[in-house]
Amino acid sequence: MKKLWIVALAFTLQLCAQKNEKTLYWPQPPEKAKIAYVKSISKAEDLDIKKGFFAKIWDFFAGSEEKKLIKPFGIHFSDDKLYITDIGAKALFIFDLKNKKLKTIDVKKEFRFISPIDVTTDKRDNIYITDSVQKVVMVLDKNGNFLRKIGEKRLKRPTGIAYNKEKDLILVSDTLASKIKIFTPKGEYKSFIGGLGNKNGEFNRPTFINFDDKGFLYVSDSMNHRVQIFDKKGKFVKKFGSLGNTIGSFSNPRGLAVDKYGNIYITDTLFHAIQIFDNNGNILLSLGSYGQKAGEFAMPEDIEITKEGFVYVTDSYNMRVQIFKILNYK
Repeated sequence: MKKLWIVALAFTLQLCAQKNEKTLYWPQPPEKAKIAYVKSISKAEDLDIKKGFFAKIWDFFAGSEEKKLIKPFGIHFSDDKLYITDIGAKALFIFDLKNKKLKTIDVKKEFRFISPIDVTTDKRDNIYITDSVQKVVMVLDKNGNFLRKIGEKRLKRPTGIAYNKEKDLILVSDTLASKIKIFTPKGEYKSFIGGLGNKNGEFNRPTFINFDDKGFLYVSDSMNHRVQIFDKKGKFVKKFGSLGNTIGSFSNPRGLAVDKYGNIYITDTLFHAIQIFDNNGNILLSLGSYGQKAGEFAMPEDIEITKEGFVYVTDSYNMRVQIFKILNYK
């Protein structure tokens, strides 16, 4: 049933793209296309999520405005749900693609977001959101109810976050400390990786982090203008990247994701592009440039790849998320 739904979603997205915008491919002909543009989203209706009649009536009399993305930042996909942090709206958007619902979480009795940067979920479907100004990780249950805060007095400026499924641990990129700090889901501090520097295994303002299917950790070592890779034990494996203004180099690497072939997708906020590398750091493809059109970016921050090969990118200053599809992703 899930496979049928995924096929239906893909068809719907592609149909919408064909109707509204010319389909774009990368690389350009005559080379064989590897990635296609699907569409962009900024509100619930863009994913065919519509309010019911009585909800619309309530909004009319209550004067409620439709929730739209203002400055989307972090992104995560799990169990047919798309989680997006928005530092402009100071909120977490949860697009439930299967049930056609949108939940927006901003203020609760126990907390409010000030600067929600990144988001992930664990095997219990609990939600973890870094707030860089409040210097904590907010933990919510799957329904958005507050559970706890993680990292109080331990974190200086939490940004990227990732969940280690195998070890059931939460890893947080503490940008100001130049460390990746490790916690249990309950908030117990365990250890850290890194420290300020430019040697192997050291960082200079790391931001987003992610795991591949093998459990290896990838770190966007932003101010060292490189990506570092660590094994399951947290030991340095390799690095690639350097400061530059040409394809294959970095200016300000941020979000990163790994596809099932081991290729690494990295956003660069100053290049306004996505660069794709093989697992040895060789450049394969560059996608995008500065602008507002389809396939163009203005400060792309985070990136996520689903098991079906859909690529979601938070196009922050264009107030949208752009969706692409890896072709022949089997």
